[in-house]
Amino acid sequence: MSNLANRLLTAAVAAPIILGILYKLPPIATFALAGTAMLLAAWEFFGLSHSEDSFGRIFGTGTTLALYSVLLYTRFGEVHPNLTIVAFALIAPVALLVSLFRPERIRTAFLEIGASVLGPLYVGGLMATIALLRAVGTHTEGSGLVVLALMLAWMGDTGGYFVGKRFGGPKLYAAVSPNKTWSGAIGSLAGSLLGIVIAHFTFLPTFPLVPGLMLGAVAGALGQLGDLCESVLKRSVGVKDSGAVLPGHGGFLDRIDAVVFASATLYLALRAGWITLGQ
Repeated sequence: MSNLANRLLTAAVAAPIILGILYKLPPIATFALAGTAMLLAAWEFFGLSHSEDSFGRIFGTGTTLALYSVLLYTRFGEVHPNLTIVAFALIAPVALLVSLFRPERIRTAFLEIGASVLGPLYVGGLMATIALLRAVGTHTEGSGLVVLALMLAWMGDTGGYFVGKRFGGPKLYAAVSPNKTWSGAIGSLAGSLLGIVIAHFTFLPTFPLVPGLMLGAVAGALGQLGDLCESVLKRSVGVKDSGAVLPGHGGFLDRIDAVVFASATLYLALRAGWITLGQ
């Protein structure tokens, strides 16, 4: 329960700050907030993949920031689509070319080049969707969409924690995350769906309920898979948490692993017209 207390205390401090930035400040403040979280998560990511390579860690974090900035500037191709394409196309060749100038890293070059390509796409690309949700619709709608993306992941995490603790049962994927159970997965999905209901009837009434619940089920499930994906990365290098910045939560990468999958799903649904505000 001490871990739960730490989580609640961290949330109690962070929530008013996040809400204040979303609802009281212009979108650029949200871009900066998400960008700060992205940088910290990227630093942790490359700490896992380049634990003994300071240059590689700095280079990877910088590349992630560059892609994040381009995606916000172009809004994923909505403005200056060619720049978006070039940014994505350059990630792999730049990582490969940098390796040529580092012969001392040849023995680990294959894995480190792979991480240098994955990191910007995973952390920078997906985190950009959180910031871009803020620019959708009106000021209130954009802020509400960001809150909804966070709720899909974090309410799912909370539902999974309590239901899993209460009912236990068969393991979901013991090889990757030995504490997760199928009952917890169902509780997590219920938490995500509850987030949709709360959003529709309170702070985001223009978000449609029925298609929203369908999207919530998909986003909630993908959020859980995002959590498991990050667990694979951590387990492959033998660590429990990506960092220790947030008491009770681990690192920033641990906190955004489900959020970025949920936010990307929500942003894609809005961009593709599968969900329409005010529908």
